[in-house]
Amino acid sequence: MNTKSIRFKIIILFSSILIVAISVIFASFYTVTDKIIYQEVDKNLSLHTHNLDQFNDVSGMVTILLDQNGNVTKSSIDLNASSIVYNNLFKIAQKNRSITFINQNMGTTPMRFLIKPTWVDNKLIEVLLVAHPIEAIQKSLNSLMSTLIIIFVIFILPIIFGAILFTQRIIKPISLIINKMDDITTENLDIRLSNPKSGDEIEKLSLTFNNLLDRLHQSFKRERQFIEDIAHELKTPIATLKSGIEISLSKDRSKLEYKSTLKETLIDTDRISKLVSNLLDLAWISMSKNTINNKRFDLSDTISELSEIAFKLGLQKEVDVKVDVSKNIKIYGDESKISRAVLNLIDNAIKYTPSHKSVLIRLKQLNKNAVILITDEGVGISKKDLSHVFERFYRGRAPSSSAYRGLKTAKILGSGLGLAITQGIIKTQGGEIKIESLLNKGTTVKVILPIYQRVK
Repeated sequence: MNTKSIRFKIIILFSSILIVAISVIFASFYTVTDKIIYQEVDKNLSLHTHNLDQFNDVSGMVTILLDQNGNVTKSSIDLNASSIVYNNLFKIAQKNRSITFINQNMGTTPMRFLIKPTWVDNKLIEVLLVAHPIEAIQKSLNSLMSTLIIIFVIFILPIIFGAILFTQRIIKPISLIINKMDDITTENLDIRLSNPKSGDEIEKLSLTFNNLLDRLHQSFKRERQFIEDIAHELKTPIATLKSGIEISLSKDRSKLEYKSTLKETLIDTDRISKLVSNLLDLAWISMSKNTINNKRFDLSDTISELSEIAFKLGLQKEVDVKVDVSKNIKIYGDESKISRAVLNLIDNAIKYTPSHKSVLIRLKQLNKNAVILITDEGVGISKKDLSHVFERFYRGRAPSSSAYRGLKTAKILGSGLGLAITQGIIKTQGGEIKIESLLNKGTTVKVILPIYQRVK
């Protein structure tokens, strides 16, 4: 058996507790029995001190009277024993003024002595010794001790066996969990541990581990999808890029044809570059807890600067951009990242708004928050797509409508990472983002950021 295993430790602990408990019980039983027996003997010895005139009449009792010098003046038996016994008892009487009980051998016979000194004016007058043979008592106590030791030894094996069974019952659910966990790999994360329904920590462990597996399964699933989506997104521009270069190199071309190929190559390269940039932003978001640049800046100025870019983007599409920005709203955060997030939202609003429609950009203070509102009159988002817009690589489809024939939105262009990145940035700044939308009517995006509070 592995001495470092929990099973072995529980067996040792359980066995030790039971063995110690039984030892204490047996020792207490022996001690109490010993005390009770000697209390009865001492009681009889005390009663015999009242019959000092009948030294020779009490069977089994020995009565001896010593003078102030320790010499025997009276005795109920012939004094053939050594005087050393009486000398030791007399010395005890000299040290104690009360009755004392002690076990002392007379020759080879064990005796229980009562020692009663008589003091007058702080002077020892005489010492009464009353003794009773205790050989039978000692034999009985020794026999009791031997019996208890035998019973104790007999109990050890059942205790250890019971500890093994008890431990096996406790460890079995854990062993099943361990065996099940050994079978779980990245290829079968859908396997779950059985719930023992024991209502104890083992059931809690099973549920906790199953919850962990759920999170791991979803995480691996997202990462696989993430890698597949990246591969898919890169596959098309790289294939197009490769195809264009191969065609250009297949034979001599004119300067105009080479120029056309280079323009197409630049478009595909920009697309790849933007995708890589988005992936880097996602990586930054995942590490943002340690890299947030908390600096105070004027959000009003930042939104105003972004509005200038919005005007230029709207001009190209004949979209009317309106701005309503409250002044002097300051916040803590990473200005460049927040600008990137808001610009993503402005770009989306203009991109999916038809010509001759409008986009409104507002900034206001509400309680202790800065609120950015971007409202467009674009194609809107369906309820089905609205619940997925913040997912990575998710791209919905715009509705078919005669009002938007001039808008190429049969499929949303881009990598599908813009809103996921935007939401991630806003969350790292302690804010939140909400989207309300109706098909064919438009969309409103609300960004809420905690406002800067001046320390007094």
